[in-house]
Amino acid sequence: MGSFELETAPPSAELLEVAREELRETPEVRQAAVEELRKLLQAATDLNFPDDEEFLIIFLRPTKFYAESALKLMRSIAEFNKSYKETLFNLMPSDVQNVFIEHNIINILTNRDQKGRRMMIVNMGETWDPKAISEEQIFRVLYTIHKLAVLEPATQINGVVVIYDFKGMGMKHVRSMSPGGAKRLLTFIQEASPLRVKGIHFINQPMIFSMVWSLFKPFVKEKLNKRMFFHGDKMAKLHEHVHKEYLPSNYGGTLPALTYGGKEWYPVAEQHLDFIKKWNSCGFK
Repeated sequence: MGSFELETAPPSAELLEVAREELRETPEVRQAAVEELRKLLQAATDLNFPDDEEFLIIFLRPTKFYAESALKLMRSIAEFNKSYKETLFNLMPSDVQNVFIEHNIINILTNRDQKGRRMMIVNMGETWDPKAISEEQIFRVLYTIHKLAVLEPATQINGVVVIYDFKGMGMKHVRSMSPGGAKRLLTFIQEASPLRVKGIHFINQPMIFSMVWSLFKPFVKEKLNKRMFFHGDKMAKLHEHVHKEYLPSNYGGTLPALTYGGKEWYPVAEQHLDFIKKWNSCGFK
């Protein structure tokens, strides 16, 4: 098991080899791409993004070190921040502290999976009280977590896996979701996040899940659709993608049952406020 802290150390030789194979990353390619992206940013007079190398790498890794693609991603992020300004403007961890600490809706596993990917679990059923926590508040927590995840070289390179657990979902949950909320989440995942989403797994879906899926399906593009998997209560199907040796017993894994949640993770967000403020400064001028 890992600990409740971000892994911000420079990537290991093994990680750099993965980056070379999957992302075209070599010292030469990296240096040239950083220099080109800096020039493109200087020419894009309507955009405001820091241009130090470590920050630019956040956008270059998911776009395989093609500077023009990285700039396009930055512009998409600026557009998203503008479109959802009321939800996201200057969002700080303290604004969503109560959701982290008092409601066990979103959890990050302290260990990674067999491919070194970060794993996030989103509980959309029994632990979510829609009267207390809105769909928008859940998204604000997800957005806050992504600001922290992009700080980890291993997560930049290996990507993330998301497990949506619908155990205990009822009509009160379905009624609390909207087409607008679905569009916001999927636009973020597909167009306005530098994280490499390698898989989204839906488990313990009840019959009424079809109503939820009808909200989301219109916004799912082909690339993400190929990375979405529906397992029901068959954990063996989940284990084909995320090996059981890396999952807690809650999900049929061989690791101990989860004894932690957002409450234990929240202090990590408070440790990286400078970076979060830096991220919040990004967008259109």
